[in-house]
Amino acid sequence: MYPKLGQMKEVLVTIQSVYQYLEKLGPKKSFQILKNLGYEKLLSLTGKVPKERLIVLTQKLSEDTVVELVKQIPEKILVEMIRENDDDDLVYFIHSLPMEDLALVSRSIPPHDVGLLAKTLGKETSVEILKTLGIEKSIALLKEIPMKDFLWLVDEIQVGPVIQLVSELSVADCKKWIKQRGLAELPILVKFFGVSNALKIFKKLGMNQALEMMHLLGTREMLELSLILSGMQLDEKNIPALVLLKPDDLSSKKKSKQTPKKKQVPKKKKTSKR
Repeated sequence: MYPKLGQMKEVLVTIQSVYQYLEKLGPKKSFQILKNLGYEKLLSLTGKVPKERLIVLTQKLSEDTVVELVKQIPEKILVEMIRENDDDDLVYFIHSLPMEDLALVSRSIPPHDVGLLAKTLGKETSVEILKTLGIEKSIALLKEIPMKDFLWLVDEIQVGPVIQLVSELSVADCKKWIKQRGLAELPILVKFFGVSNALKIFKKLGMNQALEMMHLLGTREMLELSLILSGMQLDEKNIPALVLLKPDDLSSKKKSKQTPKKKQVPKKKKTSKR
């Protein structure tokens, strides 16, 4: 069957957009892009992204970068990236991150969330977070925390303390904390203890024991106890040099000292003589 008139018109408009797009780039750049991507790929892309946006983005990027971008990132995601991010933000991300990292981020974090991150914190700060924490760690954490909650946390305690806190903790520890305590208490703890002191507590106790203590005492009681202890005149010299055994160790030691009972040999039954 022949295509309908409306469909033919749409195809012709798309083809015209491709040629206008290539014409704006100049012969050398347009030839390289057309050669490496193919006409069908360009035809598909120009049919889904406004021509003006494609022209602006391509003019700000080298032909090699454009080709790699289209090849590394699935078309559906690339179209969404362009739709959800400003030109300057998108170009900054492309120039600041290696293509492999950019492709990984685009496939793992929704483009809407990346756009929201850039619009809220700025493109420079967004890239700094991804680079400082590492791409894989950033992705792992943002899968556990909705972007709006992460931005709330940053707004409460600022970017620096968040980066410092998350950089020192493992992904596993972060996941444990988020699963058991959520995010609401973190600003309270960081503002009370400071990031360095909070990290010292986590490192001394370990995440499991820190969570157990929070569960046992409650947040307010733990803060009050910490305040009492901080006001005490304590001397490190008075800490006993001997390593004291824990109650569990003492009980196990007692058990090991107990002499095992001798097994009683069953007496043989006397057989009656007939």
